[in-house]
Amino acid sequence: MTNTEENTDQKAAMKALRQERKAWIKAAAAKVKEHNSALKAIRTQLKDTARTVPEIAQRVGLSTSKVMWYVASMKKYGEILEADQDDSYFRYQLAGGEKEK
Repeated sequence: MTNTEENTDQKAAMKALRQERKAWIKAAAAKVKEHNSALKAIRTQLKDTARTVPEIAQRVGLSTSKVMWYVASMKKYGEILEADQDDSYFRYQLAGGEKEK
């Protein structure tokens, strides 16, 4: 088999694979867009003042469980910090020097 034939076969195989996975790729891209939008909304809420998870959830229109998941992830990676405590809820704030992404 020559290089040209091999390249043609590889291109055909890649085209078939892309077609086969098209729906999955589209769904994954939509999920990433949703995730990035939620993170941006949370960062915007924390830009000027510290807030609790229920406050953030109410303002961004997500469930408290989803917001808690995002907040826990953001805290793990140093994007946000625990501030003061409001009754049994911690308030969260952006880490120092954090700019909206």
